[in-house]
Amino acid sequence: MRALNLDQLRAFAEVVSRGSFTAAAKVLNLSQPAVTHQVQELERRFKVTLVERIGKRAYLTEAGETLLEHAGQLLEESERTLVDMRKFDDGWLGRVRIGTSMTVLMYVLPPLLRQLKTTHPQLELTLKAGVTSGTLQMLKTGQLDLGLCAIPINDPAFTVTPLFDDELYAIFPTAQLNPTLKDLPRQATPAFMAKYPLILGTEHAALRRTITEWLQKAGPAPKPIMEFDNVEAMKSMVAVGLGTSIVPGLSLGSGHVPTDNIRAVPLNPRAKRRVGLVQLKGSRSTEGVRLVAAALKSLDVDKQVREAVGALKGR
Repeated sequence: MRALNLDQLRAFAEVVSRGSFTAAAKVLNLSQPAVTHQVQELERRFKVTLVERIGKRAYLTEAGETLLEHAGQLLEESERTLVDMRKFDDGWLGRVRIGTSMTVLMYVLPPLLRQLKTTHPQLELTLKAGVTSGTLQMLKTGQLDLGLCAIPINDPAFTVTPLFDDELYAIFPTAQLNPTLKDLPRQATPAFMAKYPLILGTEHAALRRTITEWLQKAGPAPKPIMEFDNVEAMKSMVAVGLGTSIVPGLSLGSGHVPTDNIRAVPLNPRAKRRVGLVQLKGSRSTEGVRLVAAALKSLDVDKQVREAVGALKGR
């Protein structure tokens, strides 16, 4: 049996929708006999009557009702296919799927993504926030194209390009909220931080592991009084005087939590996490992926961090 003819199905659907062959012919920009012929071809193919004429009106038979249901689905799928294929002939750069941490997603990417979409409106961007291990797994299974992760990553399956260093800072509530913190040192040591209640990220996060290693320089790392999987939540607890924390410098200049009641102090010894662009070796590289990767490699976050930390130090 020959494959179904979409033009015939479209003519049939228009006849039903308009109630007559003549009206359907006008919509399809065809002659009335041409539309009649297409519907008759369908009837001959299935050996059933699909449409009955009563006066000038066309009415569906039971067989016609069944075919109309299938025709609607086939024509909708055909239109979606045409739209998807048309993208490639209309400057569409494709979809780029990026996985990263919530911190990078909130504080680094918005200006870059806005610029990319302004310059390349046909570029489709999707983002997934999660921990590094989850991002790497999604890269391996083809669910992501690019990852922005804490490095180093000791897995030969990936190509890693260092992008920037995100220095960590201790944050404290202002003296108005906690008078015992009136005279903060110029730098916060692991021993100093161990004296105060700590609010940290969850144990499975790469940031928490970095902070724990730093705290252990003065002995066993103290157990935090609260744990969150979101830096904004950690900042909000410090901002109301419930404890202290150690956070990426990137998170100090913006976000949902006002920083009026927060002070920032550098760590001694310094601690930082390096963020890199991660790609699976041998994965497809479309024009869109190459464009986004190039934009990420041009990131410069140092000025953003300096301005944010400078403002908080003076409180």
